[in-house]
Amino acid sequence: MNKITIVITVGMIFLQGCATKNYGRQGILSSYEKESMTCREVELELAKMQGFIKYVNKESEFSGKDVLAILGDLGIGNYMEKNDAIESASNRIAALNDLKDRKQCSTNPSQQ
Repeated sequence: MNKITIVITVGMIFLQGCATKNYGRQGILSSYEKESMTCREVELELAKMQGFIKYVNKESEFSGKDVLAILGDLGIGNYMEKNDAIESASNRIAALNDLKDRKQCSTNPSQQ
């Protein structure tokens, strides 16, 4: 009986690990990027960050993995992963907007 319990417990731990979604993180804006990015590159990077946020929101919709995640950790792991991914993108967006203001970029990047 103990062996069966151990096997089931270990199996559930492995399944739960596979059920947690992973979106990745967006890095902080490096000093090199701050110095070398043009206004157009800042605009492109802002667009990428918006795309990343849309991707995370779309992928975080309920799926079969969520059922296993709920059984394993009540879905807390997926919730934390989504929040961390969105937070990393939001921090990068804020840094890019600061850089855009510092470089006095216009709202129309094609004029740069």
